[in-house]
Amino acid sequence: MDNQITYPYIDAFLNALQPSEDGFLRDIETLCRAENIPAAVRTTARLLYVLVGIHHPKRILEIGTAAGYSALTMYQAAGGNVQIVTIEKDEERFLLARQHMRQYGALGSIKPICGDAEEIITTLEESFDMVFIDAAKGASRHYFDAVLPKVISGGLVITDNVLYGGRTAMPGEPEHKHRTGVKAMRAYLDYLCHDPRFYTAVLPVGDGVALTLVR
Repeated sequence: MDNQITYPYIDAFLNALQPSEDGFLRDIETLCRAENIPAAVRTTARLLYVLVGIHHPKRILEIGTAAGYSALTMYQAAGGNVQIVTIEKDEERFLLARQHMRQYGALGSIKPICGDAEEIITTLEESFDMVFIDAAKGASRHYFDAVLPKVISGGLVITDNVLYGGRTAMPGEPEHKHRTGVKAMRAYLDYLCHDPRFYTAVLPVGDGVALTLVR
C-alpha cells in the first residue's frame, strides 16, 4: 500500500524543501534505502533535529537504532552536547550502527546497546528528558510503559510510524495481515491522547509522529 497520509505532491514538495544533509548522514540514509534498513524519512529526521534544538535534552533514549541514522541526527542537532543511549535487538544492525558512530566520532556521547529493549530499560539507572521510539509498531505501548518511569517530568517522548501508512486512521476493519498492528497502534494513540498524565500531538509527518509531553 502506498503512503496514504498526505498527497504525493505534498510529499514531493516537502522533500524538495529539505536542504542537503551532512555528507556522512546522507550516505547512511542512502544505504538504508538501498538495503531496506529502517530509517526515519527525511522530514521526520528534520523534525527530530528541530525538537532537539528546542528541547535541549541532556540525556536521550532511543529504542530502535537500525543503522544509527536517527541517533546521529540527534547527536548532530545537539552539537555533540548530549548523552544518547540507543538500543537495537538485531546484532547485525547494531554492529553497523556502532561502526557508523565510531566513524562519526560520536561513541563518546552515544552508547549503543544490543538486546531486547524492554529488558534493557529496566537495567538503566539514568533518567531521560527525551525518548525516541522507532521500533516494532505493535510494541510501541510496551516500550512506552517500560520507559515511562525513567522519563523526567516535562520530558518528551517521540513515537514514529504511528499512522502506519495511513492504516491507523482508515475507517473500518483493517486487512487481516495488518489487523494486529493497526489495533495496537489505535489503542496506543488513544492511551497517549486521553491519559491525563500526558499531553500528546499526533502529526502527519513521514509515517506519522506522536509527540508526548510527560506532565
